[in-house]
Amino acid sequence: MKLKLNHIKSFFILLPFFLVFIAEIISFRNQSLGSTLKLLAILFMFLYSILHLKFDRKIIVFFGVFIPVFFFHIYISFNLNAAIEEAIRYLFPVVVLFYGFSIRKHYLLVIYFIIGFAILNNLYQPIVYFNWWREVPEQWFYYKVNNGGSYYFNSTMGVIRGVGLMGFFASYGFLNLVSYFLVRQFYKGKYKKTILILLALGVIMSLSFKALGVFFLLLFVLNKHKTKFVMGGFCFVLLSIIIYPKKVLSFTDQLTMRIEVYITEGNSARAESYRVMFEDLTQFRILGRGVGSFGGASSTKYNSPVYNEVDFNWYDTKHLATTDTYFPHAFVELGLIGGGLYFLVVLSPLFKRYYKKEVLLTIFVIYFALFFDSLFSFALNNLGYLMISLVLVYPIIEYEKNII
Repeated sequence: MKLKLNHIKSFFILLPFFLVFIAEIISFRNQSLGSTLKLLAILFMFLYSILHLKFDRKIIVFFGVFIPVFFFHIYISFNLNAAIEEAIRYLFPVVVLFYGFSIRKHYLLVIYFIIGFAILNNLYQPIVYFNWWREVPEQWFYYKVNNGGSYYFNSTMGVIRGVGLMGFFASYGFLNLVSYFLVRQFYKGKYKKTILILLALGVIMSLSFKALGVFFLLLFVLNKHKTKFVMGGFCFVLLSIIIYPKKVLSFTDQLTMRIEVYITEGNSARAESYRVMFEDLTQFRILGRGVGSFGGASSTKYNSPVYNEVDFNWYDTKHLATTDTYFPHAFVELGLIGGGLYFLVVLSPLFKRYYKKEVLLTIFVIYFALFFDSLFSFALNNLGYLMISLVLVYPIIEYEKNII
């Protein structure tokens, strides 16, 4: 009986994870149902946290200071409906942190579930490749183009990007990235090296420039033998050029193109959003333009006037629902004070005098990966990303107290 009760309890702890990951899959074909499942996950996590009546004092203090500023920026928004819709999304990371604190004592269950889910995704990926090779036209993650019956899938160098069960190459790469460092730091099992190789392959198969960049940068920073690491990387690149010269050239061209579009030349909506943010910050706009007014899905849905005010250029991406950049979204809408307070809430678990090195490094990896991705996406408002990263912070801290 006790064993059954423990299984039931474990199921309910993992229920939001199931809902969010199933929603990620369903959303490709039924966006409405996927959004409903994610909303149910958020409501469950919120109620679970409230019923447990235990909260980290730091996040409560920061959140208490942030709330009046947040409500003010909802009030000054150009459209109340847009403000409310976007306000709910702002609260996703906060609710996930609350939930992570509530389930922190079940650290092994949560950490091993994420690792297991990553392994499951990688075991499924060969089926994706096989179906792609057979030219199966209706894998669930394909996008229909122009309602003409044709399908589009993300590919690089003529190879489909790895998606696993996640369905999206970026979240698949992010899942493998975080799981790799979880295994590296906390898993002590027999097949550790094999699992690490499998997860590293998952990052590579995703062909996500963001995940690959963060992955190799973190490997370099955390590696004790940096010279050997650099030499190994050089040999790998040299061998790749010799065996697959055209593929390497194609990869290099695409990387160069992204650097030009997003950074050096700035001819993209992403670069434009940073232009607006830096102009607001350099003009010392302490108060923002209002929740739901810039960058997010509500701003485009309700035709925010801010885009005309700042002479925003969408270039050839007018179809985008967001600017795909989280930090300009937050600082333009909430201003310097509101944006700063918001990120203090999100970073509140770090405000402790001392963490053991092993735990601090893992938390650093999670925040660095999530924040870096948010430079070029809305990862901080994406429940799929948050249930792979931010929810783990408090369980990892609890792991420190009991295991390390």
